[in-house]
Amino acid sequence: MSDLKYLVIGAGGTGGCIAGFLTEGGKDVTLIARNASLQSICEHGLRIRKGDSERSIPVKAVTEEEYQEKADIIFLCVKGYSVEDTYPLLKKASDGHTIIIPILNIYGTGEKIAKDIPELQVLNGCIYIASAIEEPGVLRMSGDIFRIVYGRVDGKKEDAVLFQVEQDLKDSGITPIFSENVRRDTLQKYAMVSPMASVGAFYDISCGPMQVPGKERERYRACVKEIDDLANAMGIPFEVDVVQTNLDILDALAPDCTASMQKDLKKGGRTEMDGLIFEMVRMGHRYGVPVPNYEEIAAKFGFALTE
Repeated sequence: MSDLKYLVIGAGGTGGCIAGFLTEGGKDVTLIARNASLQSICEHGLRIRKGDSERSIPVKAVTEEEYQEKADIIFLCVKGYSVEDTYPLLKKASDGHTIIIPILNIYGTGEKIAKDIPELQVLNGCIYIASAIEEPGVLRMSGDIFRIVYGRVDGKKEDAVLFQVEQDLKDSGITPIFSENVRRDTLQKYAMVSPMASVGAFYDISCGPMQVPGKERERYRACVKEIDDLANAMGIPFEVDVVQTNLDILDALAPDCTASMQKDLKKGGRTEMDGLIFEMVRMGHRYGVPVPNYEEIAAKFGFALTE
């Protein structure tokens, strides 16, 4: 099989690191960036900092308008509220063989895109990484975890291209999980990031207070348990004790770490609150699962479920 042509949409902590690591792994990668980030990457390379070290990676970066190729694999790494804005580029960059892998915090994004643009091949996916923009073109990784989960909703694993993606990620220092139950596995990631963002926003705190005994940690635990109950009601029960698993992940984060939704909330701009908090209330209602903690958090931010 010939080398795959990758397109990464979004130059933030997620997309930038994917593009950077794949580039270092010798893969054919183009990163869609803009404004100061694009200028910085073109002039200095994509810089990734971890601890006291920094490396500059010569990532090929262009604007959406400049990209005129057809990709084999598209990693979509934007905020949930920007997904629909990428539809023209997804169509332009795709042909009959292109596979799109959304890497977002919002559960069910791949299924939504597939419904909106049925002519495209869209998988589901998620990522485990602690990375954020430190300045334009510069990313800060604050942990060792870098894992990408992806797969088809129907669970089929017959596509040789997706096995090549698995190998390419391994070659590039990224841990791949080619999932047979991607709805469950992406919901498990959602069960980490949604409670962290929700409880963080509710109390206006970083991870630190959630890492020690107290009302903040108990609220986090309760929110994860509500998603665990939802997973059971959806018929995709987790294979692990998701409460303890996610507490372990939470405790491994830097105490000053905050969810990206909180950062956006502080800036006063658009946030992923609808997908990370309000959607949990909707899903709880849809599946008949009580979610009192999410309802209380949602109410604080002005959301009330309407029939």
